[in-house]
Amino acid sequence: MSVTRVVESRIIEAPIEIVWKHVRTVELKFWKAVKHVAVQGGLGEVGSTRTISFNDGAVQEVKVVELSDLAHFVSFDFIEAQPPVGFMSALHTISLRRVTSNNTTFVEWTADFSSDAQLAVIEDSRYKRQEGLEDLAKAVAKK
Repeated sequence: MSVTRVVESRIIEAPIEIVWKHVRTVELKFWKAVKHVAVQGGLGEVGSTRTISFNDGAVQEVKVVELSDLAHFVSFDFIEAQPPVGFMSALHTISLRRVTSNNTTFVEWTADFSSDAQLAVIEDSRYKRQEGLEDLAKAVAKK
């Protein structure tokens, strides 16, 4: 099975500890496309799930599959969606790296889709990751 990967990144003008507080819980409060997130299980627990309601009416359920406070990354796996989506699986990872020269943060958001994902899905994901990273930068700047 081949996998299609979307990778988007940016520098955020804040220390990694501040950015990590916005990312770690996978509540996605920083992302303006998200209307509400219901958490099942603990906020920092592998195996917990999130039901994400988007402003466009879509609802997706994801499961936190990996989390590292040491390496500053979180991965969550797509479980299901309403309305149904055109792919079998998607694994999302948000990774942070400290930029030591100026105490900013390099953020990378990847999405690995199963081979049945069409080009339209991949391009839409690319746009949404860019938007999400822009919204994260704005949310951090407000603090």
